[in-house]
Amino acid sequence: MPTVGQLVLLSVAVAFLIAGGAVSLLHRDADTTTKWRILRWCSAGGIACALGVVLWHSVAGRHWQPVADNFEALIWLGILISAFVLYVQSIKPIIGLDWFLMPAAVGLLAGAGIVARLDYKTYHPIVDSAWYTLHYVTSYAGTAAFVVAAAGGAVYVISAARLRKKTLFPMSGSLERIERIMMTAVTLGFALVTVGLLTGLAVMLKRMGTPPWAKVAFASSMWLLYAVVMHAPINPRFRGRRAALLSVMGIVLVVGTLVAAQFVPGGGR
Repeated sequence: MPTVGQLVLLSVAVAFLIAGGAVSLLHRDADTTTKWRILRWCSAGGIACALGVVLWHSVAGRHWQPVADNFEALIWLGILISAFVLYVQSIKPIIGLDWFLMPAAVGLLAGAGIVARLDYKTYHPIVDSAWYTLHYVTSYAGTAAFVVAAAGGAVYVISAARLRKKTLFPMSGSLERIERIMMTAVTLGFALVTVGLLTGLAVMLKRMGTPPWAKVAFASSMWLLYAVVMHAPINPRFRGRRAALLSVMGIVLVVGTLVAAQFVPGGGR
């Protein structure tokens, strides 16, 4: 279980990300150097604190695995999403992207703290073999990519609607660039989650004989939906706005899969 000090440091990470997101949202009409500098520093501070929690927890638990339990897994998801925001907004900012991703990162870090306070049956170790490690690393990394894709899809839908109405909206970046980011995230997430699904199914069949069908149903539906999105460039009917909407809808199935994995009896075992 995490110590009080680790939870305090995790709270500091959450505070950094909330501060950065608040500055961006409150100054949404501005596109100034000061605003982006504050957002970058807050994101970097949150990432550094979150990494500190993971390292501290690993040293205290005397394990080297990057994802040893649910607490660390959720923190890593938050770190990956925050790092993506930091990278994009440092290279060529897209106003509005952090409005969707920062709350997701904050929710994941806060969720890690909540999970840490639950009964140990829920807060369970998840790494006991190389096969299991591959399953969790690819599944959580793929989930992070899908969260990025959903944020890109939301920004795309809003920007496209504003352009059709010829309403000014303080979002930088062309629709083509936003779509490219979304499709890259979907492609990466799809590849990772496919590996995660196959390895997870193999582990479940070996250990339990009968897999938890709620988890399998959510995961399969998620995989099929993102398969459609990933092949959008081949089918013009699913390009642009439709692909963006599917990416946003897909995050609901991602959340359902995570909930089934952690709280449905047998789902995360």
